[in-house]
Amino acid sequence: MPVKIRSRIFLRVFILFASLVLVIMAFFAFMIIPMQKNALQQIMYTQGVTVSRSIIQASSDAVITNDFGFIVEHNVEVIKNNPSIHYIAVTPLRGNTIWVDQSGWKVLDVSKPSLDAMQTEQIEYQIRFEGLRAEGYHFSYPIEFSGIKWGWLHIEFSTEEYNTYIQDMYFQLVYISGIALVIILVIGYFFARWVTRPISIISGLATQVADGDLKVRSVIMRHDEIGVLSNRFNQMVESLQQSKQTQENYNQQLEQEVNKRTLALDALNQNLDRKVKEEVAQRQEQERLLIHQSRLAAMGEMIGAIAHQWRQPLNALSLVLQSQQLNYQMGTLNDETMARSMEKAERLIGKMSTTIDDFRNFFKPNKHAEKFNVATLINTTVNLLGAQFKNHNISVNIECAENLDIKGFQGEFSQVIINLLNNAKDILLERNISAPRIDVTAYNTPKGIGIKVHDNAGGIPEEIMGKIYDPYFTTKEEGKGTGIGLYMSKMIVENNMNGKLFAINETDGASFMIEITKS
Repeated sequence: MPVKIRSRIFLRVFILFASLVLVIMAFFAFMIIPMQKNALQQIMYTQGVTVSRSIIQASSDAVITNDFGFIVEHNVEVIKNNPSIHYIAVTPLRGNTIWVDQSGWKVLDVSKPSLDAMQTEQIEYQIRFEGLRAEGYHFSYPIEFSGIKWGWLHIEFSTEEYNTYIQDMYFQLVYISGIALVIILVIGYFFARWVTRPISIISGLATQVADGDLKVRSVIMRHDEIGVLSNRFNQMVESLQQSKQTQENYNQQLEQEVNKRTLALDALNQNLDRKVKEEVAQRQEQERLLIHQSRLAAMGEMIGAIAHQWRQPLNALSLVLQSQQLNYQMGTLNDETMARSMEKAERLIGKMSTTIDDFRNFFKPNKHAEKFNVATLINTTVNLLGAQFKNHNISVNIECAENLDIKGFQGEFSQVIINLLNNAKDILLERNISAPRIDVTAYNTPKGIGIKVHDNAGGIPEEIMGKIYDPYFTTKEEGKGTGIGLYMSKMIVENNMNGKLFAINETDGASFMIEITKS
């Protein structure tokens, strides 16, 4: 493992060093080559200006007098004396182009497009390449006399010397780079070995320490960071050795303490199971008593509601009987009067019987979950409590979709609705609201069904918002509230109906929200 690590470090340092030097060399090479090319092109530019001016100066009189013979003769002589010139072309503003090259001269009836492209108001030049090799340096010089433009002088110079110099420069660069590469490899090897060898040694010693050998020590003696690292390594190993000894002593003490605690824990575990079972049974009994107490309280409130519901039919039934007695005494009792009175009495008794059936269905124990309609349940519940709401002038507004069906324990859920309606009624009466109102809304949600019971009693104080679901917590006067209605409602909704029950304050009052997820 240490040899492998050493090889990795050595290669990384070696490659990094060599790459850095090569990048520097390449940078300087790419800096020098454009500079040399620019210098060569400047020389060629100077040559072009010099030759052009000498030709124009020698041919000025011939140009002004249109002595084309002298112009041809002079340019032929220039080409003979300068083998590096490929051709000379004199293009007047008006007239044909005179072309002179190594093979002779001629007059061009049609000017070449390459010459026309370079005929501007200033000196133009370009190097013509074929592949990577320069084939010619074209120089265009405008001819003017006393501010009057006469035409252009085109000269193409040979680029043999340019190509030779560039080729020699590239060759020298490759040669120098090869020598530099060899030197870099040699220097890089020794540099990487000098840097990585002590690191490899310390890495190997660290591996031995990791395997548990705390007797190893580093013997590297250097007056640099590596030497400091070696000393720190030795100090670390000594510290680990001392810590190991301390840890062994502590482990012995800890083992003794664990043995003592284990004995005590065994004794405690013998009674723990019994205590847990007793606590669970006690908790279940307490919850059963709370449920029973909540049901009795709800039944008491429902009996009061039935009394209110029955009061009006009983009064009406009493009036029917009194009317029958009066008709009998006055001798006006006949079959028609009797039938009409019996029909009205039967209707009143039927209404009272329906009230009893609704009450019995509300508190009928459910052993199995069943599917029921939310709108029907809410309307039935409000009808049972309707006499109380009407007696206290409380307006109840119901807005329920007809297709809201859920599966659960209908009796328990109806108890939740009763608790929420009675709480809303009580707070409206307690705060003496001038126009008391309860709004019941049932609606579909993305995940199931939502039910909202809202009153306009002003809302729940923020300081008790977190306590309203605690068992036996109530804000009502003593004797008027048990404090278990909301606690049981929350247990029924969240434990038995797969839902949530929570309260929020709105602008004019509190809203209790029920959210039930459809299974």
